[in-house]
Amino acid sequence: MSANMDPSIFGIFEDLILTKNGIWLSNGEPITHEKTIAAFSKNLFRCPEGFEIRLGKEHKVIHVEDTLYFIIGMEGDPELGYTIRLNDGRALELDPSTLQYKPGRLTCKVPHPNEGTQEEAKFLTQSYYELLRFLEKTPEGFEIKIEGKRILLSKE
Repeated sequence: MSANMDPSIFGIFEDLILTKNGIWLSNGEPITHEKTIAAFSKNLFRCPEGFEIRLGKEHKVIHVEDTLYFIIGMEGDPELGYTIRLNDGRALELDPSTLQYKPGRLTCKVPHPNEGTQEEAKFLTQSYYELLRFLEKTPEGFEIKIEGKRILLSKE
């Protein structure tokens, strides 16, 4: 069998999915190895088919159900602002002006570390509720105040 047909090589005969909840699947089974998850999350790039993982000379097209990045934790408060922790290991300052809300889905924009683009990062459950506990109902709709700025997340 030639090297490019060896199923043990990364990417051959493997269907990789990044689910809408930030879970990596290989052929339908969750990937639980932390270093593999970290390597995948840190090495995502755009390609003609959508997105791929690049590790050294190897690459594999992946299916992304929602977004590349997920907010897995955050620190701070509404007065001083927040630092968000992403699934790829980065800690970034939250830019409140990029917050977008749809029922059950809260996102912000973060820089892609390899391509210089802005990408959506989805708040996972704990961070979602941690931030939205400061949501206020106003005549205009639902707002959150961060660093003295009011951000309208949903119109009445």
